[in-house]
Amino acid sequence: MRKEHDKLNNRELGMEKDFSQPGTAITGISNRKQTEEALERRNRELSSLNVIATTISRSLELEKVLADTLRTVLDLMDLKAGWIFLREGETDKLILTSHLGLSPEFVREEMERPLGNCICSHVMRRKKALIAENILKCPRLSRSVVEEQGLACHASVPLISKDRVVGVMNVASENFRPFSDEDLGLLTGIGHQVGVAIENARLFEDTRKKSSELKEAYERLKSLYEELKRERKKTKTLKKALEERFGLENIVGKNHKMQAIYDLIEDISQSDSTVLIQGESGTGKELIARAIHVLSPRKERPFVVANCSAYAQTLLESELFGHEKGAFTGAIRRKKGRFELADGGSIFLDEIGEIPPTTQLVLLRVLQEKKFERVGGEDTIKVDVRVIAATNRNLAQEMMSGRFREDLYYRLNVIPVMVPPLRERKDDIPLLVKHFLEVYSTASSKAIRGFSEEVMQIFLDYDWPGNVRELQNVVEHAVILAKGEMITQIDLPHSLKETFPRTYADISSLKDTEKNLILKVLKETDGNKYQAAKRLGTTRSTLYGKLRKHGIMVP
Repeated sequence: MRKEHDKLNNRELGMEKDFSQPGTAITGISNRKQTEEALERRNRELSSLNVIATTISRSLELEKVLADTLRTVLDLMDLKAGWIFLREGETDKLILTSHLGLSPEFVREEMERPLGNCICSHVMRRKKALIAENILKCPRLSRSVVEEQGLACHASVPLISKDRVVGVMNVASENFRPFSDEDLGLLTGIGHQVGVAIENARLFEDTRKKSSELKEAYERLKSLYEELKRERKKTKTLKKALEERFGLENIVGKNHKMQAIYDLIEDISQSDSTVLIQGESGTGKELIARAIHVLSPRKERPFVVANCSAYAQTLLESELFGHEKGAFTGAIRRKKGRFELADGGSIFLDEIGEIPPTTQLVLLRVLQEKKFERVGGEDTIKVDVRVIAATNRNLAQEMMSGRFREDLYYRLNVIPVMVPPLRERKDDIPLLVKHFLEVYSTASSKAIRGFSEEVMQIFLDYDWPGNVRELQNVVEHAVILAKGEMITQIDLPHSLKETFPRTYADISSLKDTEKNLILKVLKETDGNKYQAAKRLGTTRSTLYGKLRKHGIMVP
Protein backbone atom coordinates (compact mmCIF):
# COMPACT_ATOMS: atom_id res chain seq x y z
CA MET A 1 0.00 0.00 0.00
CA ARG A 2 2.93 2.35 0.74
CA LYS A 3 4.39 1.85 -2.76
CA GLU A 4 1.04 2.66 -4.40
CA HIS A 5 0.83 5.92 -2.41
CA ASP A 6 4.33 7.04 -3.48
CA LYS A 7 3.49 6.25 -7.06
CA LEU A 8 0.31 8.28 -6.83
CA ASN A 9 2.26 11.16 -5.43
CA ASN A 10 4.75 10.90 -8.22
CA ARG A 11 1.95 10.77 -10.77
CA GLU A 12 0.30 13.78 -9.20
CA LEU A 13 3.57 15.67 -9.32
CA GLY A 14 4.14 14.63 -12.93
CA MET A 15 7.49 13.04 -12.03
CA GLU A 16 6.74 9.38 -12.47
CA LYS A 17 8.79 9.04 -15.65
CA ASP A 18 11.64 11.15 -14.25
CA PHE A 19 12.59 8.36 -11.86
CA SER A 20 12.37 5.64 -14.42
CA GLN A 21 14.45 7.58 -17.08
CA PRO A 22 17.54 9.41 -15.66
CA GLY A 23 18.21 11.42 -18.93
CA THR A 24 14.65 12.63 -19.10
CA ALA A 25 14.82 13.73 -15.46
CA ILE A 26 17.86 15.92 -16.14
CA THR A 27 16.11 17.54 -19.11
CA GLY A 28 13.03 18.26 -17.02
CA ILE A 29 15.10 19.87 -14.30
CA SER A 30 16.85 22.03 -16.91
CA ASN A 31 13.54 23.12 -18.45
CA ARG A 32 12.14 23.93 -15.06
CA LYS A 33 15.19 26.00 -14.28
CA GLN A 34 14.78 27.92 -17.53
CA THR A 35 11.12 28.46 -16.80
CA GLU A 36 11.93 29.72 -13.34
CA GLU A 37 14.55 32.06 -14.76
CA ALA A 38 12.10 33.33 -17.36
CA LEU A 39 9.50 33.89 -14.65
CA GLU A 40 12.09 35.63 -12.54
CA ARG A 41 13.04 37.90 -15.46
CA ARG A 42 9.39 38.59 -16.14
CA ASN A 43 8.83 39.39 -12.48
CA ARG A 44 11.81 41.75 -12.54
CA GLU A 45 10.48 43.37 -15.70
CA LEU A 46 6.99 43.76 -14.23
CA SER A 47 8.48 45.06 -11.00
CA SER A 48 10.53 47.61 -12.97
CA LEU A 49 7.50 48.65 -15.00
CA ASN A 50 5.55 49.00 -11.78
CA VAL A 51 8.30 51.18 -10.32
CA ILE A 52 8.26 53.34 -13.48
CA ALA A 53 4.45 53.57 -13.43
CA THR A 54 4.49 54.55 -9.76
CA THR A 55 7.22 57.15 -10.38
CA ILE A 56 5.64 58.89 -13.35
CA SER A 57 2.18 58.86 -11.79
CA ARG A 58 3.36 61.11 -8.96
CA SER A 59 3.28 64.21 -11.11
CA LEU A 60 1.48 65.65 -14.10
CA GLU A 61 4.14 68.25 -14.84
CA LEU A 62 5.97 67.27 -18.02
CA GLU A 63 9.42 68.38 -16.91
CA LYS A 64 9.20 66.39 -13.67
CA VAL A 65 7.75 63.32 -15.46
CA LEU A 66 10.71 63.19 -17.85
CA ALA A 67 13.32 63.80 -15.15
CA ASP A 68 11.82 61.13 -12.84
CA THR A 69 11.63 58.66 -15.75
CA LEU A 70 15.33 59.02 -16.59
CA ARG A 71 16.41 58.83 -12.96
CA THR A 72 14.36 55.66 -12.32
CA VAL A 73 15.44 53.90 -15.56
CA LEU A 74 19.13 54.61 -14.95
CA ASP A 75 18.86 53.34 -11.36
CA LEU A 76 16.94 50.18 -12.29
CA MET A 77 19.23 49.23 -15.18
CA ASP A 78 22.46 50.52 -13.67
CA LEU A 79 23.13 52.83 -16.63
CA LYS A 80 25.27 55.94 -16.81
CA ALA A 81 23.32 58.48 -18.88
CA GLY A 82 19.97 59.12 -20.48
CA TRP A 83 18.32 61.80 -22.57
CA ILE A 84 14.88 62.31 -24.08
CA PHE A 85 13.82 64.00 -27.31
CA LEU A 86 10.21 65.14 -27.71
CA ARG A 87 8.48 65.48 -31.04
CA GLU A 88 7.43 68.99 -32.02
CA GLY A 89 3.74 68.89 -32.91
CA GLU A 90 2.98 66.87 -36.04
CA THR A 91 6.43 67.44 -37.56
CA ASP A 92 9.37 65.01 -37.52
CA LYS A 93 11.50 67.49 -35.62
CA LEU A 94 12.87 66.21 -32.30
CA ILE A 95 13.89 68.58 -29.50
CA LEU A 96 16.14 67.63 -26.58
CA THR A 97 13.92 68.17 -23.56
CA SER A 98 15.44 66.30 -20.62
CA HIS A 99 18.80 64.69 -19.84
CA LEU A 100 20.71 63.11 -16.95
CA GLY A 101 24.40 62.19 -16.60
CA LEU A 102 25.54 64.08 -19.72
CA SER A 103 28.33 66.65 -19.96
CA PRO A 104 27.50 70.19 -21.16
CA GLU A 105 29.51 69.58 -24.35
CA PHE A 106 27.51 66.45 -25.17
CA VAL A 107 24.21 68.26 -24.51
CA ARG A 108 25.30 71.20 -26.67
CA GLU A 109 26.10 68.93 -29.63
CA GLU A 110 22.82 67.06 -29.25
CA MET A 111 20.92 70.35 -29.26
CA GLU A 112 22.82 72.13 -32.02
CA ARG A 113 23.47 69.41 -34.59
CA PRO A 114 20.58 68.16 -36.76
CA LEU A 115 19.49 64.57 -36.14
CA GLY A 116 19.55 63.74 -39.84
CA ASN A 117 19.90 59.99 -40.44
CA CYS A 118 20.78 59.06 -36.86
CA ILE A 119 19.35 56.21 -34.81
CA CYS A 120 16.63 58.46 -33.25
CA SER A 121 15.17 59.24 -36.68
CA HIS A 122 15.00 55.51 -37.52
CA VAL A 123 13.32 54.75 -34.19
CA MET A 124 10.70 57.45 -34.72
CA ARG A 125 9.85 56.28 -38.25
CA ARG A 126 9.85 52.53 -37.47
CA LYS A 127 8.29 52.82 -33.99
CA LYS A 128 10.75 50.15 -32.76
CA ALA A 129 13.63 50.22 -30.27
CA LEU A 130 17.15 49.99 -31.69
CA ILE A 131 20.58 49.35 -30.17
CA ALA A 132 23.86 50.92 -31.25
CA GLU A 133 26.63 48.72 -29.92
CA ASN A 134 29.21 51.49 -30.24
CA ILE A 135 28.12 55.10 -29.80
CA LEU A 136 31.55 56.20 -31.03
CA LYS A 137 30.38 55.41 -34.55
CA CYS A 138 27.58 58.01 -34.43
CA PRO A 139 28.43 60.52 -37.20
CA ARG A 140 26.66 63.39 -35.39
CA LEU A 141 28.82 63.43 -32.26
CA SER A 142 32.46 64.36 -31.86
CA ARG A 143 34.59 61.37 -30.89
CA SER A 144 36.38 63.39 -28.24
CA VAL A 145 33.10 64.37 -26.61
CA VAL A 146 31.85 60.77 -26.54
CA GLU A 147 35.16 59.40 -25.22
CA GLU A 148 35.27 62.08 -22.57
CA GLN A 149 31.73 61.17 -21.58
CA GLY A 150 32.79 57.51 -21.27
CA LEU A 151 29.76 56.17 -23.10
CA ALA A 152 29.74 52.97 -25.15
CA CYS A 153 26.55 51.03 -25.96
CA HIS A 154 23.46 53.06 -26.72
CA ALA A 155 19.75 52.08 -26.81
CA SER A 156 17.07 54.27 -28.41
CA VAL A 157 13.40 53.62 -27.58
CA PRO A 158 10.23 55.18 -29.05
CA LEU A 159 7.84 56.84 -26.60
CA ILE A 160 4.43 55.88 -27.96
CA SER A 161 0.92 57.03 -27.13
CA LYS A 162 -2.12 55.96 -29.15
CA ASP A 163 0.10 54.41 -31.83
CA ARG A 164 1.88 57.73 -32.34
CA VAL A 165 5.52 58.43 -31.49
CA VAL A 166 5.63 61.46 -29.19
CA GLY A 167 9.35 61.27 -28.45
CA VAL A 168 12.48 59.11 -28.22
CA MET A 169 14.30 58.03 -25.05
CA ASN A 170 18.02 57.25 -25.20
CA VAL A 171 20.06 55.43 -22.55
CA ALA A 172 23.76 54.56 -22.65
CA SER A 173 26.00 52.17 -20.74
CA GLU A 174 29.75 52.40 -20.17
CA ASN A 175 32.64 50.00 -20.81
CA PHE A 176 30.78 48.50 -23.79
CA ARG A 177 28.33 46.68 -21.57
CA PRO A 178 25.78 45.36 -24.12
CA PHE A 179 22.00 45.64 -23.94
CA SER A 180 20.21 42.27 -23.86
CA ASP A 181 16.91 41.37 -25.47
CA GLU A 182 15.47 41.47 -21.97
CA ASP A 183 16.72 45.06 -21.58
CA LEU A 184 15.25 45.99 -24.93
CA GLY A 185 11.87 44.49 -23.99
CA LEU A 186 11.87 46.33 -20.69
CA LEU A 187 12.78 49.62 -22.37
CA THR A 188 10.03 49.11 -24.96
CA GLY A 189 7.46 48.62 -22.19
CA ILE A 190 8.76 51.70 -20.41
CA GLY A 191 8.49 53.65 -23.68
CA HIS A 192 4.77 52.93 -23.92
CA GLN A 193 4.21 53.96 -20.31
CA VAL A 194 6.19 57.16 -20.64
CA GLY A 195 4.51 58.02 -23.97
CA VAL A 196 1.10 57.91 -22.30
CA ALA A 197 2.46 59.90 -19.33
CA ILE A 198 3.82 62.57 -21.71
CA GLU A 199 0.45 62.95 -23.42
CA ASN A 200 -1.30 63.15 -20.04
CA ALA A 201 1.20 65.77 -18.85
CA ARG A 202 0.68 67.77 -22.03
CA LEU A 203 -3.08 67.55 -21.65
CA PHE A 204 -2.74 68.61 -18.02
CA GLU A 205 -0.52 71.55 -19.00
CA ASP A 206 -2.92 72.55 -21.76
CA THR A 207 -5.87 72.27 -19.35
CA ARG A 208 -4.03 74.26 -16.68
CA LYS A 209 -3.12 76.91 -19.25
CA LYS A 210 -6.71 77.14 -20.47
CA SER A 211 -7.93 77.18 -16.88
CA SER A 212 -5.53 80.03 -16.16
CA GLU A 213 -6.71 81.86 -19.27
CA LEU A 214 -10.33 81.30 -18.24
CA LYS A 215 -9.54 82.58 -14.75
CA GLU A 216 -7.86 85.66 -16.21
CA ALA A 217 -10.78 86.15 -18.58
CA TYR A 218 -13.18 85.78 -15.64
CA GLU A 219 -11.22 88.34 -13.63
CA ARG A 220 -11.22 90.69 -16.63
CA LEU A 221 -14.96 90.21 -17.08
CA LYS A 222 -15.49 90.73 -13.37
CA SER A 223 -13.42 93.90 -13.53
CA LEU A 224 -15.32 95.08 -16.61
CA TYR A 225 -18.61 94.26 -14.91
CA GLU A 226 -17.63 96.29 -11.85
CA GLU A 227 -16.49 99.11 -14.11
CA LEU A 228 -19.76 98.88 -16.01
CA LYS A 229 -21.65 99.07 -12.72
CA ARG A 230 -19.66 102.14 -11.76
CA GLU A 231 -20.25 103.68 -15.18
CA ARG A 232 -23.96 102.91 -14.96
CA LYS A 233 -24.10 104.50 -11.54
CA LYS A 234 -22.18 107.49 -12.86
CA THR A 235 -24.45 107.67 -15.90
CA LYS A 236 -27.49 107.49 -13.66
CA THR A 237 -26.06 110.29 -11.53
CA LEU A 238 -25.21 112.37 -14.59
CA LYS A 239 -28.59 111.68 -16.08
CA LYS A 240 -30.26 112.86 -12.89
CA ALA A 241 -28.00 115.91 -12.88
CA LEU A 242 -28.86 116.61 -16.52
CA GLU A 243 -32.56 116.25 -15.81
CA GLU A 244 -32.19 118.64 -12.90
CA ARG A 245 -30.06 120.98 -14.98
CA PHE A 246 -32.19 120.95 -18.08
CA GLY A 247 -35.57 120.21 -16.56
CA LEU A 248 -38.13 122.78 -15.53
CA GLU A 249 -36.36 123.28 -12.20
CA ASN A 250 -33.47 124.95 -14.01
CA ILE A 251 -35.66 127.48 -15.82
CA VAL A 252 -35.80 130.21 -13.23
CA GLY A 253 -38.76 132.53 -13.26
CA LYS A 254 -42.04 133.22 -11.46
CA ASN A 255 -43.39 135.72 -13.95
CA HIS A 256 -46.85 134.82 -15.24
CA LYS A 257 -45.54 134.56 -18.80
CA MET A 258 -42.91 132.03 -17.73
CA GLN A 259 -45.51 130.12 -15.71
CA ALA A 260 -47.57 129.76 -18.88
CA ILE A 261 -44.50 128.40 -20.68
CA TYR A 262 -43.91 125.85 -17.91
CA ASP A 263 -47.46 124.57 -18.26
CA LEU A 264 -47.09 124.41 -22.03
CA ILE A 265 -43.81 122.45 -21.78
CA GLU A 266 -45.44 119.81 -19.59
CA ASP A 267 -48.35 119.51 -22.01
CA ILE A 268 -46.34 119.20 -25.23
CA SER A 269 -43.49 117.05 -23.92
CA GLN A 270 -45.53 113.85 -24.20
CA SER A 271 -46.24 114.29 -27.91
CA ASP A 272 -43.96 114.09 -30.96
CA SER A 273 -45.29 117.24 -32.60
CA THR A 274 -42.85 119.77 -34.02
CA VAL A 275 -42.18 122.76 -31.77
CA LEU A 276 -41.09 126.25 -32.87
CA ILE A 277 -39.55 128.34 -30.07
CA GLN A 278 -39.31 132.07 -30.85
CA GLY A 279 -37.62 134.73 -28.81
CA GLU A 280 -34.72 137.13 -28.69
CA SER A 281 -31.15 135.88 -28.31
CA GLY A 282 -30.27 134.93 -24.77
CA THR A 283 -33.82 134.27 -23.57
CA GLY A 284 -33.17 130.55 -22.94
CA LYS A 285 -34.66 128.88 -26.01
CA GLU A 286 -32.27 125.93 -25.83
CA LEU A 287 -33.08 125.38 -22.14
CA ILE A 288 -36.76 125.13 -23.06
CA ALA A 289 -35.96 122.69 -25.89
CA ARG A 290 -33.92 120.50 -23.53
CA ALA A 291 -36.68 120.60 -20.92
CA ILE A 292 -39.18 119.37 -23.53
CA HIS A 293 -36.83 116.47 -24.41
CA VAL A 294 -36.03 115.57 -20.77
CA LEU A 295 -39.71 115.41 -19.87
CA SER A 296 -40.60 113.36 -22.98
CA PRO A 297 -40.61 109.58 -23.52
CA ARG A 298 -37.51 110.13 -25.67
CA LYS A 299 -35.36 111.26 -22.74
CA GLU A 300 -33.24 108.06 -22.86
CA ARG A 301 -32.31 108.76 -26.49
CA PRO A 302 -29.99 111.48 -27.88
CA PHE A 303 -30.68 115.22 -27.82
CA VAL A 304 -28.68 116.62 -30.74
CA VAL A 305 -28.11 120.34 -31.29
CA ALA A 306 -27.53 121.81 -34.75
CA ASN A 307 -26.82 125.53 -35.07
CA CYS A 308 -28.01 126.36 -38.56
CA SER A 309 -26.23 129.71 -38.63
CA ALA A 310 -22.81 128.20 -37.87
CA TYR A 311 -22.24 126.58 -41.29
CA ALA A 312 -21.84 127.80 -44.83
CA GLN A 313 -24.61 126.87 -47.24
CA THR A 314 -22.45 124.20 -48.90
CA LEU A 315 -21.73 122.48 -45.57
CA LEU A 316 -25.08 122.81 -43.82
CA GLU A 317 -26.74 119.93 -45.70
CA SER A 318 -23.72 117.72 -44.99
CA GLU A 319 -23.92 118.63 -41.30
CA LEU A 320 -27.65 117.92 -41.07
CA PHE A 321 -27.96 114.88 -43.36
CA GLY A 322 -24.41 113.52 -43.62
CA HIS A 323 -22.36 112.71 -46.71
CA GLU A 324 -20.77 109.82 -48.54
CA LYS A 325 -17.05 109.40 -49.10
CA GLY A 326 -15.95 111.50 -52.09
CA ALA A 327 -19.18 113.55 -52.18
CA PHE A 328 -17.08 116.72 -52.30
CA THR A 329 -13.50 117.87 -51.78
CA GLY A 330 -12.43 116.88 -48.29
CA ALA A 331 -15.07 114.16 -47.85
CA ILE A 332 -12.51 111.44 -47.10
CA ARG A 333 -14.97 109.15 -45.33
CA ARG A 334 -18.67 108.59 -44.83
CA LYS A 335 -20.15 110.83 -42.16
CA LYS A 336 -23.48 110.58 -40.37
CA GLY A 337 -25.50 113.77 -40.14
CA ARG A 338 -27.22 115.24 -37.09
CA PHE A 339 -30.56 113.69 -38.04
CA GLU A 340 -29.05 110.18 -38.09
CA LEU A 341 -27.28 110.81 -34.78
CA ALA A 342 -30.58 111.92 -33.23
CA ASP A 343 -32.51 108.84 -34.40
CA GLY A 344 -34.96 107.84 -31.68
CA GLY A 345 -34.45 111.12 -29.83
CA SER A 346 -34.81 114.84 -30.50
CA ILE A 347 -32.96 117.30 -32.73
CA PHE A 348 -32.81 121.01 -31.85
CA LEU A 349 -32.45 123.20 -34.94
CA ASP A 350 -31.24 126.51 -33.54
CA GLU A 351 -31.44 129.66 -35.69
CA ILE A 352 -33.76 127.89 -38.16
CA GLY A 353 -34.43 131.21 -39.87
CA GLU A 354 -30.86 131.28 -41.23
CA ILE A 355 -31.08 128.22 -43.50
CA PRO A 356 -30.94 128.86 -47.29
CA PRO A 357 -33.88 128.05 -49.62
CA THR A 358 -32.32 124.86 -51.04
CA THR A 359 -31.86 123.38 -47.57
CA GLN A 360 -35.38 124.52 -46.61
CA LEU A 361 -36.75 122.25 -49.35
CA VAL A 362 -34.79 119.22 -48.13
CA LEU A 363 -35.81 119.91 -44.53
CA LEU A 364 -39.46 120.11 -45.59
CA ARG A 365 -39.27 116.57 -46.96
CA VAL A 366 -37.66 115.31 -43.75
CA LEU A 367 -40.44 116.85 -41.67
CA GLN A 368 -43.10 115.33 -43.93
CA GLU A 369 -41.67 111.84 -44.55
CA LYS A 370 -38.83 111.43 -42.02
CA LYS A 371 -36.63 110.40 -44.98
CA PHE A 372 -33.53 111.85 -46.65
CA GLU A 373 -30.36 110.91 -48.56
CA ARG A 374 -26.83 111.74 -47.55
CA VAL A 375 -25.00 114.26 -49.71
CA GLY A 376 -23.54 112.30 -52.62
CA GLY A 377 -25.54 109.19 -51.70
CA GLU A 378 -28.43 107.29 -53.25
CA ASP A 379 -29.71 105.22 -50.32
CA THR A 380 -32.77 106.64 -48.60
CA ILE A 381 -32.43 106.83 -44.82
CA LYS A 382 -35.48 106.81 -42.53
CA VAL A 383 -35.27 108.25 -39.04
CA ASP A 384 -37.55 108.64 -36.04
CA VAL A 385 -36.78 112.12 -34.73
CA ARG A 386 -38.71 114.83 -32.95
CA VAL A 387 -37.85 118.26 -34.35
CA ILE A 388 -37.63 121.28 -32.07
CA ALA A 389 -36.68 124.48 -33.87
CA ALA A 390 -35.81 127.94 -32.56
CA THR A 391 -35.23 131.37 -34.03
CA ASN A 392 -34.73 134.96 -32.92
CA ARG A 393 -36.35 136.18 -36.13
CA ASN A 394 -39.99 136.84 -36.82
CA LEU A 395 -40.58 133.91 -39.16
CA ALA A 396 -44.05 135.13 -40.08
CA GLN A 397 -42.52 138.31 -41.47
CA GLU A 398 -39.74 136.31 -43.14
CA MET A 399 -42.40 134.18 -44.80
CA MET A 400 -44.36 137.21 -45.97
CA SER A 401 -41.22 138.72 -47.50
CA GLY A 402 -40.47 135.46 -49.34
CA ARG A 403 -37.25 134.63 -47.46
CA PHE A 404 -38.75 131.62 -45.72
CA ARG A 405 -40.91 128.93 -47.31
CA GLU A 406 -44.55 129.11 -46.31
CA ASP A 407 -45.04 125.34 -46.30
CA LEU A 408 -41.95 124.85 -44.11
CA TYR A 409 -43.12 127.57 -41.72
CA TYR A 410 -46.44 125.83 -41.14
CA ARG A 411 -44.70 122.46 -40.75
CA LEU A 412 -42.47 123.94 -38.05
CA ASN A 413 -45.05 126.07 -36.30
CA VAL A 414 -47.27 123.20 -35.13
CA ILE A 415 -46.72 124.17 -31.48
CA PRO A 416 -45.40 127.74 -31.09
CA VAL A 417 -43.63 128.83 -27.90
CA MET A 418 -43.00 132.55 -27.45
CA VAL A 419 -40.27 133.34 -24.90
CA PRO A 420 -40.53 136.86 -23.44
CA PRO A 421 -37.43 139.08 -23.23
CA LEU A 422 -36.04 139.79 -19.77
CA ARG A 423 -37.20 143.44 -19.88
CA GLU A 424 -40.79 142.17 -19.92
CA ARG A 425 -40.33 140.05 -16.80
CA LYS A 426 -38.10 142.12 -14.55
CA ASP A 427 -39.82 140.66 -11.52
CA ASP A 428 -37.74 137.51 -12.27
CA ILE A 429 -34.43 139.41 -12.01
CA PRO A 430 -34.04 138.96 -8.19
CA LEU A 431 -34.60 135.20 -8.59
CA LEU A 432 -32.22 134.95 -11.54
CA VAL A 433 -29.35 136.87 -9.93
CA LYS A 434 -29.74 134.83 -6.74
CA HIS A 435 -29.55 131.61 -8.77
CA PHE A 436 -26.48 132.72 -10.75
CA LEU A 437 -24.78 134.01 -7.59
CA GLU A 438 -25.13 130.57 -5.96
CA VAL A 439 -23.76 128.84 -9.05
CA TYR A 440 -20.68 131.03 -9.52
CA SER A 441 -19.93 131.55 -5.82
CA THR A 442 -19.78 127.78 -5.38
CA ALA A 443 -17.66 127.36 -8.51
CA SER A 444 -15.16 130.01 -7.36
CA SER A 445 -15.24 128.95 -3.68
CA LYS A 446 -16.31 132.40 -2.52
CA ALA A 447 -18.73 133.20 0.31
CA ILE A 448 -20.67 136.04 -1.30
CA ARG A 449 -23.95 136.84 0.44
CA GLY A 450 -25.62 139.09 -2.12
CA PHE A 451 -25.71 142.39 -3.99
CA SER A 452 -25.64 145.96 -2.74
CA GLU A 453 -28.77 148.11 -3.14
CA GLU A 454 -27.08 150.15 -5.88
CA VAL A 455 -26.23 147.01 -7.89
CA MET A 456 -29.72 145.58 -7.55
CA GLN A 457 -31.16 148.93 -8.67
CA ILE A 458 -28.97 148.87 -11.78
CA PHE A 459 -30.14 145.32 -12.54
CA LEU A 460 -33.79 146.36 -12.28
CA ASP A 461 -33.41 149.56 -14.32
CA TYR A 462 -31.31 148.09 -17.11
CA ASP A 463 -33.17 146.85 -20.24
CA TRP A 464 -30.93 143.78 -20.81
CA PRO A 465 -30.75 143.60 -24.64
CA GLY A 466 -28.83 140.35 -24.25
CA ASN A 467 -31.55 139.03 -21.95
CA VAL A 468 -30.86 136.25 -19.42
CA ARG A 469 -27.52 135.33 -21.03
CA GLU A 470 -26.24 138.89 -20.55
CA LEU A 471 -27.43 138.92 -16.92
CA GLN A 472 -25.70 135.59 -16.30
CA ASN A 473 -22.43 136.90 -17.74
CA VAL A 474 -22.64 140.07 -15.64
CA VAL A 475 -23.11 138.07 -12.42
CA GLU A 476 -20.22 135.74 -13.30
CA HIS A 477 -18.00 138.78 -13.99
CA ALA A 478 -18.98 140.39 -10.69
CA VAL A 479 -18.37 137.23 -8.65
CA ILE A 480 -14.88 136.85 -10.11
CA LEU A 481 -13.94 140.45 -9.28
CA ALA A 482 -15.68 140.65 -5.90
CA LYS A 483 -13.35 141.09 -2.90
CA GLY A 484 -15.89 141.12 -0.10
CA GLU A 485 -19.10 139.45 0.96
CA MET A 486 -21.27 141.77 -1.14
CA ILE A 487 -21.11 142.59 -4.83
CA THR A 488 -20.88 146.34 -5.28
CA GLN A 489 -21.07 148.67 -8.25
CA ILE A 490 -17.30 148.55 -8.70
CA ASP A 491 -17.50 144.79 -9.47
CA LEU A 492 -19.80 145.30 -12.48
CA PRO A 493 -18.57 145.28 -16.08
CA HIS A 494 -17.42 148.66 -17.40
CA SER A 495 -20.09 148.74 -20.11
CA LEU A 496 -22.86 148.41 -17.55
CA LYS A 497 -21.38 151.08 -15.26
CA GLU A 498 -21.16 153.47 -18.21
CA THR A 499 -24.89 153.02 -18.84
CA PHE A 500 -25.58 154.36 -15.32
CA PRO A 501 -22.91 157.04 -14.74
CA ARG A 502 -24.80 158.77 -11.91
CA THR A 503 -24.77 157.56 -8.35
CA TYR A 504 -28.07 156.29 -7.05
CA ALA A 505 -28.32 158.63 -4.14
CA ASP A 506 -30.60 160.94 -6.13
CA ILE A 507 -32.58 158.15 -7.75
CA SER A 508 -35.47 156.27 -6.31
CA SER A 509 -34.20 153.93 -3.67
CA LEU A 510 -34.43 150.19 -3.69
CA LYS A 511 -37.24 150.57 -1.19
CA ASP A 512 -39.25 152.61 -3.71
CA THR A 513 -38.46 150.15 -6.44
CA GLU A 514 -39.68 147.25 -4.28
CA LYS A 515 -42.88 149.17 -3.52
CA ASN A 516 -43.48 149.94 -7.21
CA LEU A 517 -42.84 146.29 -8.15
CA ILE A 518 -45.36 145.06 -5.56
CA LEU A 519 -47.96 147.55 -6.75
CA LYS A 520 -47.39 146.48 -10.37
CA VAL A 521 -47.80 142.77 -9.60
CA LEU A 522 -50.89 143.38 -7.45
CA LYS A 523 -52.43 145.27 -10.35
CA GLU A 524 -51.66 142.41 -12.75
CA THR A 525 -53.23 139.89 -10.37
CA ASP A 526 -56.28 142.05 -9.62
CA GLY A 527 -55.26 142.35 -5.97
CA ASN A 528 -54.93 138.58 -5.43
CA LYS A 529 -52.25 138.47 -2.73
CA TYR A 530 -51.70 134.72 -3.10
CA GLN A 531 -50.99 135.01 -6.84
CA ALA A 532 -48.91 138.16 -6.27
CA ALA A 533 -46.72 136.38 -3.68
CA LYS A 534 -46.31 133.44 -6.06
CA ARG A 535 -45.13 135.71 -8.91
CA LEU A 536 -42.77 137.59 -6.63
CA GLY A 537 -41.25 134.28 -5.46
CA THR A 538 -42.09 134.80 -1.83
CA THR A 539 -44.65 133.69 0.76
CA ARG A 540 -47.93 135.40 1.61
CA SER A 541 -46.74 136.20 5.15
CA THR A 542 -43.64 137.92 3.75
CA LEU A 543 -45.77 139.82 1.27
CA TYR A 544 -48.12 140.95 4.08
CA GLY A 545 -45.11 142.26 5.97
CA LYS A 546 -43.93 144.25 2.97
CA LEU A 547 -47.43 145.63 2.40
CA ARG A 548 -47.44 146.93 5.98
CA LYS A 549 -43.89 148.21 5.55
CA HIS A 550 -44.76 150.24 2.45
CA GLY A 551 -48.20 151.23 3.67
CA ILE A 552 -49.97 149.53 0.77
CA MET A 553 -53.65 148.96 1.31
CA VAL A 554 -55.28 146.18 -0.70
CA PRO A 555 -59.08 146.11 -0.72
